[in-house]
Amino acid sequence: MKQTVLYQKQLQATAKMTEFQGWQVPLQYSNAQDEYYAVRTAAGLFDISYLGRIEVSGPGAVDLLSSLVTRNISKMAEGMVSYGLICNESGYLLDDVLTYHPAGNRYLVSTNAINTEKILLWLRKHATKDIQITDNTQTIAQFALQGPQSPRILEKLAGPNFKKFKRKNVREMTISDTTVLVSRTGYTGEHGYEFFMPADRAEVIWDTIINAGSDTGVLPCGIAARDLLRLEMGYPLYGNDIDETRTPIEAGLGSFVDLKKDFIGKEALFKISTEGVKQKLIGFELTDKSAPKNGGIIFSENREIGVVTSSGQSPHVRKTIGLGYVVSRYAKPGLEIEVEVKDREIAAKIVALPFYKKK
Repeated sequence: MKQTVLYQKQLQATAKMTEFQGWQVPLQYSNAQDEYYAVRTAAGLFDISYLGRIEVSGPGAVDLLSSLVTRNISKMAEGMVSYGLICNESGYLLDDVLTYHPAGNRYLVSTNAINTEKILLWLRKHATKDIQITDNTQTIAQFALQGPQSPRILEKLAGPNFKKFKRKNVREMTISDTTVLVSRTGYTGEHGYEFFMPADRAEVIWDTIINAGSDTGVLPCGIAARDLLRLEMGYPLYGNDIDETRTPIEAGLGSFVDLKKDFIGKEALFKISTEGVKQKLIGFELTDKSAPKNGGIIFSENREIGVVTSSGQSPHVRKTIGLGYVVSRYAKPGLEIEVEVKDREIAAKIVALPFYKKK
């Protein structure tokens, strides 16, 4: 099983470890609820080095990415970040990715951990000779600093010349004598940043961020808190809520598909969006604290209408919340349903996403 460069440091911090998409990662450092609240009220620091980092560079880089990603990469200015999808010819999801454009003909594609090798092969399969594709997953580490206090912490790190930047922007900064790529992105719904640095400087940068946030209440956070945070935002997780059996239209990701430009899967997605889909991803709340498992059946009036893909106890809603797919005609906020929990059918209700809305 793979380990990030901080693995030994995480063990020394007595983090409870777990397996996630082929990697050993911290489930929690102390208490998942405390880590959750740190992100919602102060700041939390995540080691997300399990994500893939593939550099695509050269004169043909922009054309390659534009032909594979559902967003118009050719319109990305330097210093921008774009969330998009990579589909096969039938319109099914190979991955959802972030594409970073630091400068020139250089792009960085961040993949889900489970899909790094697949996307690496997909890129190489369609690349021309003027394109260089490099897997930097092991040589570059990646952290996420998330929460309302994150701008204050970054200002301390970057020094007096720090200038705030907008969402989906990326720039280079010097932190602890190290050139670090910093983007205003995240997976929590809070103001936050992601950091890319040489793996051999990861421990130094981690300690520097924690020390800079010592007066803000920053906490190191594990994947349990991250899953609660992303679930409250209704963000789908590859391997749970989306995979190669789903299309962007079913998953409610149609706004990230630009049908005005050419890319692999466009024709299929145009047909699907025109004809409609049989199932749609929805959010639901249970009436009690019972927790359905992924794969649990969703019912309406004793009729099986769908399946649970993610669920958890929401500190914000104070109920069990979840995502799942249901037959399209049932995908209506306010509809009362039942969800299978340990051979019981628990009352629930379909609700509009996201579950969490910042004030």
